[in-house]
Amino acid sequence: MKTSRSLLAIVVLSFGLSACSGGTVPTPPSNPSDPPPSTRPAPTIGSPEEAAALVIAADPRFAGITRKDPNLIGQGSWWQAEARDGGYRVQVQIGWGDCPAGCINRHDWIFDVAVDGTLTLVEESGEPLPGA
Repeated sequence: MKTSRSLLAIVVLSFGLSACSGGTVPTPPSNPSDPPPSTRPAPTIGSPEEAAALVIAADPRFAGITRKDPNLIGQGSWWQAEARDGGYRVQVQIGWGDCPAGCINRHDWIFDVAVDGTLTLVEESGEPLPGA
């Protein structure tokens, strides 16, 4: 009985080690018509909206933030974007504290977004976010 437990432990341990070491893990077959990953074109950002979507997706704190609407009273959190030389500039603002009256507190981020999708934080300013 003791021998069979030891043998079982060795089999389980060796199976676990080979699975963790990346031994023989099957890989899905590739589609021959797909180019190799190194030759696939980099994603291109073609509009201010695409640049803003990339910025919003990059930080979970920005989830659900919508484009700035100058006709909307009380919009505490928003983004705006514009085309610039070689890419785009995206500003994101999170506001809180009596936003129907214009928000007492704000925090802003300004990003440059290159057409290849590279994000660069240019500036961050404002009050510390609540709960941060």
